[in-house]
Amino acid sequence: MEQGLVLSSVLLWILVLCNLVLTLALIRRANAGSLPREGLKEGQPAPDFTVETLSGQRVTLATYAQRTVALVFVEPTCGPCREALPSYEALGPKATQSGVDLVLVSMADAEQTRRFVNEFNIQLPVLFAPRESNSFMQDYKLSTTPSYCLIDQQGKVQATGFTNLKAGKWKALAESWEANTTRKTTMAVNERR
Repeated sequence: MEQGLVLSSVLLWILVLCNLVLTLALIRRANAGSLPREGLKEGQPAPDFTVETLSGQRVTLATYAQRTVALVFVEPTCGPCREALPSYEALGPKATQSGVDLVLVSMADAEQTRRFVNEFNIQLPVLFAPRESNSFMQDYKLSTTPSYCLIDQQGKVQATGFTNLKAGKWKALAESWEANTTRKTTMAVNERR
């Protein structure tokens, strides 16, 4: 009987270690922004959408015609979304200087979104598209928040994915907006001299 207990303990520990290795691998992939997802394909036309601002203004894809827009999908109850809000706020002006409208799209209803905006004093433009009554997130084939979709001036998808500042396309976008802002600031300083 004692031998059976030892054997079952050893097997249990082997299972625990395998589970730990698999969990760490999954976390590593998530942090690298490489979790498998369907997503929209680059170069395809962005699906049309109809949403509202908190002031009741109706917004569609045509609202951003001839402009580049980065739609960042968030939820008030999403921990990573809440943690990333300061980085979105900091990126907003840099994106604007680079010719990109950075817009938050809340997947919650108007009241939840309004509380979220007030709680964090969000200055970025905010749209809301409740999951229960708006197919925006499904149409854009996004499985989780925070996610983004960059749409060019012709209404075509340029990039999609997770808003990971450590790796991936979002990091590259953020760095390009930062570099563009730094370059413009340097040029302005040099012109004043």
